Amino acid sequence: MKHPDIASLALLAGGELPFWTRWRAERHVRTCPECQKEVEAFRRRRDWFRDAAGELPAGLNWSRLEAEMRANIQLGLEAGECVGAARPRRIRLSWRVAAALASIAVVIVGGWWLHLPHPRTEARGGAVLEATAEGIELKEPHGALTLFHSAATPVVVSASAQGAMAARFVDEETGLVTVNNVYVE
Repeated sequence: MKHPDIASLALLAGGELPFWTRWRAERHVRTCPECQKEVEAFRRRRDWFRDAAGELPAGLNWSRLEAEMRANIQLGLEAGECVGAARPRRIRLSWRVAAALASIAVVIVGGWWLHLPHPRTEARGGAVLEATAEGIELKEPHGALTLFHSAATPVVVSASAQGAMAARFVDEETGLVTVNNVYVE
């Protein structure tokens, strides 16, 4: 069974606990000798302070002291609110948000990498298909085939995972569109 905290036992001894909390604490204290001793010690201290208060000077204005204490407490609470409002709040990300952002970053980087042109494709049997400055070149162990294009024209080269490569360009002098497709099996 869980023991009530020390503050609850002190409030129980003074009769200042709310109804449900008092009911639970009293139920526990009835069966726990340890907590009974604590409550009894608090009651003895309370009685001692009550007796000691009788020895204080009779001319004290308790209402005025209480009002001053309440005002000081209220002032401290308001000052704490002012200081708390002036502090900048730090933004904290939960682990779920961080995981979602990391996943999005992985997808973006993966998509970017997959869409990069891969100009060199090696097919089975030792044949190599390569995009060079002169054109598309198919190299085999016993020879090579090159499809040339003009070096001055911009060329779009694409390669596929199936061993194909394509080059597309427009001849600036004639306006002709040339498409070279090479498949290696």
